[in-house]
Amino acid sequence: MGLKLEDCVLYAVTDTSWLRGQTLVQQVEAALRGGVTMVQLREKELRGEALEQEAREILAVCRQYGVPLLINDDVMLAKKIGAEGVHVGQSDMAASQAREILGPDAIIGVTARTIEQAQAAEKAGADYLGSGAVFGTSTKKDAKPMDPAYFQQICESVSIPVVAIGGITADNIRQLEGRKMTGFAIVSGIFAADDIEAQTKKLWKTAQDLCLLGQPERLRGRIEKCRPVVQCITNIVTVNDCANALLAIGGSPTMAHHPEEMADFAAVSDALVCNMGATESLDAMMTAGLASCIRGEGKAENTGKSPETGRAEKADNIGKTPETGRAGKAGRPIVIDPVGCASSSFRRGKCLELIKAVQPSCIRGNAAEIRALATDHDTGRGVDDLEAETPDAARSAMDLARKTGAIVIASGETDYVADRTRLYEVKGGTAWMSRVTGTGCMLSSLLGAFLAVENSALSAAACCAMMNACAEKALGETVRRRGGTGTFHICLMDALSGSID
Repeated sequence: MGLKLEDCVLYAVTDTSWLRGQTLVQQVEAALRGGVTMVQLREKELRGEALEQEAREILAVCRQYGVPLLINDDVMLAKKIGAEGVHVGQSDMAASQAREILGPDAIIGVTARTIEQAQAAEKAGADYLGSGAVFGTSTKKDAKPMDPAYFQQICESVSIPVVAIGGITADNIRQLEGRKMTGFAIVSGIFAADDIEAQTKKLWKTAQDLCLLGQPERLRGRIEKCRPVVQCITNIVTVNDCANALLAIGGSPTMAHHPEEMADFAAVSDALVCNMGATESLDAMMTAGLASCIRGEGKAENTGKSPETGRAEKADNIGKTPETGRAGKAGRPIVIDPVGCASSSFRRGKCLELIKAVQPSCIRGNAAEIRALATDHDTGRGVDDLEAETPDAARSAMDLARKTGAIVIASGETDYVADRTRLYEVKGGTAWMSRVTGTGCMLSSLLGAFLAVENSALSAAACCAMMNACAEKALGETVRRRGGTGTFHICLMDALSGSID
């Protein structure tokens, strides 16, 4: 299934030291209900049939919640039971050998306590690193706390996710703010709790807030390295801005929009962005979207968690769209921007047709547009209807995500990023963004690049966070220059390119 950034956010590592009359499976399921995003079975005292039996039972419950299970050290056991992957230490099987045994889609994690180990593991094909012990740990008596600054250097030395581990609890987790980790691997902080589910909910909320901080820079690094080609079929008002915004972050835009050339561009581009403001190009959007779909079939992810709480719920439709039960199509990521759908029934109808036909990765609009698609009713007065931003924007985003299987973003004072499994709240930005034409269209185009390198809700949230941060920098520079909206527009592009600190 492959690793997604959001799988790393809250990573539970088992330990039978705190069973207190429960089974390990019961404790793991309580953690899953609380919002755990990945599980590692690490039981040094179990061997042979006893370990295999425990592994199979935990795998079954992880599958019910759509969460990956990794086996510590034992590559052959992971292969035998069909677990999603393994985590290996420096003295265990090499990551490259584990990859040969488990195949290209397996998740391979490696322990790295130095920059040299981290870079070697990345080169050997590791999907993520476990690094620490950031606070020391009771599970390894000889583990000394890692200097926080050095831990951050490890995070910055590689492009793959780094998960902090070692003595992390709800009381100290915020001490790692700004250290650029992708997630937290927690043992006693989860399983030693009297109420595992409640404690996990608390940790999940904090973990997602902290993990979002380090992702824009990490993903921009991947974009600059990969230079994804993003095809944008956008409205004439924002074509130039969308192209320049993509160039500013290291992407490669193409603005092709004639129906006869869609198949050719689908073959060479890495993402497609369809902006409903380009009503003259609706046929091209449908043709391009369908061409994207036939590049490959894939499974839509569904971890079975409730977006409103982060709690996991048992799910029987993992990998299927809620309306049809069909697996979501996954060629190149498709982003749909429903410009004007809140006030134009024509655009809304065409947008819903496109969503049904191409099963996009992401739908991004303002609160009124997202609510209009979720309810199929007019909900606004125009394409920039700010009065329509109501407290139910998050609910509308969740509803539309459940109906379509897409990542849904309701942009506004707070950006709500939802999929069928979780909800991110991205704050920041400035009201000046609504005073310049096309900032929403630019964001949708940038999402194409972010999703091309990591197709996940966390990646989409990171893109929103980057845009908000750049807008804040642009406003600061505008004020310094005593400029107006024209200056802000230029400074926003400068901020995206990294020329404003």
